[in-house]
Amino acid sequence: MLISEYATFVARTDMSATKHQERFEIALYGLAGEVGSLVTAVKKRLLAAGRRNWNVPNDEIVEELGDSIWYCFALGDAAGLSATFFASDVRALTAEVGAQDVRGERIRAILNDRAQRFLDEAPGFLDAALVDEATMDHYQRVAFLTSRAQADTLVEVCLAVLQQLLAELFRTRLPDLEKELNQRLPDRGVDVVLGEVVWHISALASLYELKLSEIAKKNVAKLERRFGRGSPTPLKDAGRPPAEQLPRRFEVAFVTTGRGRSRMYLDGKKLGDDLTDNAYAEDGYRFHDVMHLALAAKLGWSPVLRKLIGRKRKGDPHTDEVEDGARAAIVEEAVIKAIHAEGVRLAALAIPDHGQGPIDLFTAGTDMSFGFLRRLEGLVAGLEVESNHYWEWEDAIISGFGIFNRLRSAGQGTVALDLEARALSFSNPVFIDLKGRTAGIGLAEIRASKDSAPLSKGELELASTMGLAPILARKDAILSALGLDQSYRSEIDVEGWRGDLVAVRAIGGVREAMWKRGVVAFRAAVLDDADRTVVSALAISDS
Repeated sequence: MLISEYATFVARTDMSATKHQERFEIALYGLAGEVGSLVTAVKKRLLAAGRRNWNVPNDEIVEELGDSIWYCFALGDAAGLSATFFASDVRALTAEVGAQDVRGERIRAILNDRAQRFLDEAPGFLDAALVDEATMDHYQRVAFLTSRAQADTLVEVCLAVLQQLLAELFRTRLPDLEKELNQRLPDRGVDVVLGEVVWHISALASLYELKLSEIAKKNVAKLERRFGRGSPTPLKDAGRPPAEQLPRRFEVAFVTTGRGRSRMYLDGKKLGDDLTDNAYAEDGYRFHDVMHLALAAKLGWSPVLRKLIGRKRKGDPHTDEVEDGARAAIVEEAVIKAIHAEGVRLAALAIPDHGQGPIDLFTAGTDMSFGFLRRLEGLVAGLEVESNHYWEWEDAIISGFGIFNRLRSAGQGTVALDLEARALSFSNPVFIDLKGRTAGIGLAEIRASKDSAPLSKGELELASTMGLAPILARKDAILSALGLDQSYRSEIDVEGWRGDLVAVRAIGGVREAMWKRGVVAFRAAVLDDADRTVVSALAISDS
């Protein structure tokens, strides 16, 4: 792989590229973290395998080498060096090996014939680097000719020196006074230090008989799964009969049916059982079903939703048992609980002193780690959703919990899904075409010239196009159907209507009256003439 090619990839996948002031610090801390993880991975391998098999790499070492290289490029780009630190390192090595002094003679004696081979091959690499034709493997082969230690001894050298080099890089961020008072580390250019970092990472790869290009390719594949943003994974039930497919477009209404209790509706019918938080403290987990919808919309996967809406793939008994059966549904619930727990953890880290009550989870700025996404992947191992990209999981989590946060705040709302577009959206009005029991009947008459009332922001917007009378008449008729009078107008908002269905939002006494009667929907018949609006309303219960 060309060094310039990988540099372009890093620039494309660097999410901090727009944060000009913090970019260097982000890359520096990232490199420090990855080198620390690399040291841990190598140490674990040494302890587990013993000295005899020390040079047999595992996936963890390969991944940490790749992540460390990525941050080297990101740091170089943030420092305005691009990938020139490779050439800087070879030039520095050339000066060191070819120096006509005691140090140079000692180094050449240690390297033996490799010293001259390096001096012969270094110009070829530098010429290739000059025209962006140098490869990572070319650098690795030429640079490793200058290794002064061998085998597992060099591993220990690399781990120790990498820590020292990172300390040098952090020294660049010290104020002048601290630099003056702390002279244990030299003041060297970032290009020089970063070149040495790359040398030691490259040396570790060589000791494990790994090629930098292969490490880079695996790193590219890993990051593309999260940042590639290409075509979404095909829907899991494509090609199945319509009765065995998740609906491609549909809406689910969420309502609160009692204190700490929620319910879903699809096409006017109750979807699943009423849910509570099942927790000592109210945290809104009763609205977690929105994540089943998010997984369906973004990943095309939700065994739980398939069962709820009767879309299991019974035409293929094996698929029905494995992908749509009880075990897969349990896995999905475990995945959602794991996501929620991680959201709570990250929110607590971001806002440690948030006070009482729940805080929003997985907001747009949340930093989801690869380790977290990999744990989710591990939970679904062996199931069809295992093939989905990390970026699809991230989209599902961000969009799903974005709506979860709104539902938890509002207590109700409508979630619209479009599986073909992989889209999920939220709207405030709740329209439930419920064929239920009539829990109350109300009648109201509004004369436009005489009646007025304070309106919510949403009602004011509605009134600007619909007029005031249709809103007040529906509001009063609904209050009448609940056995309440006009003094409760401020506790109910009319959010719109579709035909005879009326969407309302209630608080206080109105909400308590709805809960007591089990009311979840309203219908209204309207008569308009020149100077008045007459509305009869039905309060509909699903009890």
